[in-house]
Amino acid sequence: MKTVFETIKDRLPITEVLSSYITLTQNGAQYKAKCPFHNERTPSFYVSPDRGLYYCFGCGAKGDIFTFVEQFEGLDKKGALKLLADRAGVELTGNIGATDTDGVYEILEKATLVYQNLLEKSGPALTYLEGRGITKETIDLFRIGYVPDEWRTIESTCKNEAERALATRAGLIKKAENKVYDRFRKRIMFPLTDSSGRVVGFSGRSFPAKTSADADVRPAHSENALRDDEYNVPKYLNSPETEVFQKSKNLFGFDKAKAHIKKHNFAILVEGQMDLIISHQAGFRNTVASSGTAVSEDAATDPFSNLSVLSRLTSNLFLAFDGDEAGQKAMDRAALVALSLGMNPKVVVLPEGVDPADYIKERGADDWKERLKESKHFIEHHLALIKSQSLSPHVFVKTIKEKLFPFLARVASPMERTLYIKKISEEIGMSEEVISEELKKVSLVATKQVEVQTKQSLESTPYERLTALRQHFGSEEIEKHAEALNTLSAGDMIFSTPPIEEDRLQRALIVVEKDYGDLSTDKHVLVAKELVEKVTQDFLSNARLGYAKQLREAERLNNDDEVSRLSNVLDEITKRRHSSPPN
Repeated sequence: MKTVFETIKDRLPITEVLSSYITLTQNGAQYKAKCPFHNERTPSFYVSPDRGLYYCFGCGAKGDIFTFVEQFEGLDKKGALKLLADRAGVELTGNIGATDTDGVYEILEKATLVYQNLLEKSGPALTYLEGRGITKETIDLFRIGYVPDEWRTIESTCKNEAERALATRAGLIKKAENKVYDRFRKRIMFPLTDSSGRVVGFSGRSFPAKTSADADVRPAHSENALRDDEYNVPKYLNSPETEVFQKSKNLFGFDKAKAHIKKHNFAILVEGQMDLIISHQAGFRNTVASSGTAVSEDAATDPFSNLSVLSRLTSNLFLAFDGDEAGQKAMDRAALVALSLGMNPKVVVLPEGVDPADYIKERGADDWKERLKESKHFIEHHLALIKSQSLSPHVFVKTIKEKLFPFLARVASPMERTLYIKKISEEIGMSEEVISEELKKVSLVATKQVEVQTKQSLESTPYERLTALRQHFGSEEIEKHAEALNTLSAGDMIFSTPPIEEDRLQRALIVVEKDYGDLSTDKHVLVAKELVEKVTQDFLSNARLGYAKQLREAERLNNDDEVSRLSNVLDEITKRRHSSPPN
């Protein structure tokens, strides 16, 4: 009898699954594509339909449909299983793929149902949502709920200590002074979900105003005394980070938006849940929100961060944040990461004091569409903003350097960066060469900030090492490096039958040595050299495994000529591995 994994694989051929994410091109019996897990010009990502496997010679990514969905969507194994089971029409029963976190997901799902049921009984909460323009269909779609001004709404539903422990692990209840109580009170509740639609946490909006019931610290006096609005609490209260919820790895609404993002080839990033919900309701279903989650600079080096996952679906990102100081800072963080990931961030300008939800509600979907069309690239937007301040020439140049250069240094495309350098040169009367030199200084500062991350990456996977190098350079040097690696990785050493020409490896190694053989003692170039050597070693190891497998098959078939030829190839690979500096 087939396992559930085998059944899903039978129903979902690997080419069908992967082609829904990336563009595959047939290459003989295999398929190839540009790898979705690292930036490359020449395809080095190969798919074997017969074996149901994929392998990238550029970054080392490999596996089957389950590992691909895990890597692409930023899910755990159980999440990937659920997503593919739903797609294949396979019902998951029992403890298939059971993990230690299953109970946490179950208690979060239970809390979601409790909150939904309580919303239906709360006239004021429903009236508030209706007043914001949210329909009943949208409430149901996003599973919006409500928790009253009570201390033990969720805690009281726990049947035993085991469930209380799960609720604590999930961030639903907490302990203080030997007393257990709910984290969320008197709030509109928005479930936060992962890419497969599983609830991983919550973001609660105070309702109808800030109240003492939302205070995080419980006073010593009676619960009934906590009704006097003496506490200043935030508008939104989010779940803490847990074993199933990491703020940097989630975007609100991503599970509902991802298909539309891929279809339209752009994403709209807003701040708040209301902004996203109203945007979806107006037909812009390729919208995601950062509220309840987080976008940090570390996301640029984390392949499973929220914007890293988003960048695999599209490179076009519209930033529609609030115009206040907090909103602008959040937008700057998002833009910095987006630029580092090679994305094209544009700024949607809104009237002061107006958020996307209010704008769409007041002016309609057509006006919002026009507002998106009028958006400018982040660099252009900020250049125009600085120009509008009527600064003195000295202050103008200083402001450009302080406010704009850190972002310009992160522009991944050399062509785009050159274009913006030219524009800035014309504006400030500084030569393009001088600006380029100043940008190198900015890049060196950024390099120092990620030295620890880079050191760690150099000791991990090829993908992570490549990401670290991009963080270091962000210039033409990485393009040269990428070209060398693509040449090195050319062909299919694992899936090819017959095997690739014996001299291809030598030709590829010559390319790498040609580009990196005569290096200066510059610290960062030496980092690149070390990286190239490590990736070369990874490549040689994979090549050796592939040829060794073919050698065993030749021996089984008593093919003496093939055994001799493959033995020579393996000897050559072994010599090259041993001649290289140790890792």
